[in-house]
Amino acid sequence: MISEGQILIALFAAFITSILAFRLGKALY
Repeated sequence: MISEGQILIALFAAFITSILAFRLGKALY
């Protein structure tokens, strides 16, 4: 069973990853 804390951590990790990928993309292009 997935707890609410794990869901929040997963969402936060995805948010950080998307920001890093976006910044890296802007730096490359």
